[in-house]
Amino acid sequence: MARGWPREPADDLPHAIRDHLDSYQLPPAASVDVNAWSSPITVQLDVDGLAAVARALLVWSQTLEDVSARLWRLCGGKWVHISITGRTPCGIPVLVFGVVRFEPSTFPDLPAGAKQDMPVSLLRGWSSPGAVAA
Repeated sequence: MARGWPREPADDLPHAIRDHLDSYQLPPAASVDVNAWSSPITVQLDVDGLAAVARALLVWSQTLEDVSARLWRLCGGKWVHISITGRTPCGIPVLVFGVVRFEPSTFPDLPAGAKQDMPVSLLRGWSSPGAVAA
């Protein structure tokens, strides 16, 4: 049997994501959740502040294919998840996110509980300290 992706998830998924993590100098992760059945691999970043989260997501975006970005202001309103989704070169779906404090000047049109797609390029503008949304 030819061994291309997708392979047997229980056997090869942990090895494939480990290989991806080992192949790149990626920012620190607080957690990596691997669910072999239906969900993408989920990586929570271990960085603080908008600039650091944006830089970390940009690094990850350079290792994935078909990357998209999204904002989600949590229902309590104090925190915003900034995430990217994409696929590793061998086709494994990955979601990477960081959490930042909500600032009205940075997220002027993001009400509590809202989810919005955003251009990945916006992360570049936020990657410098003191940056705000355009």
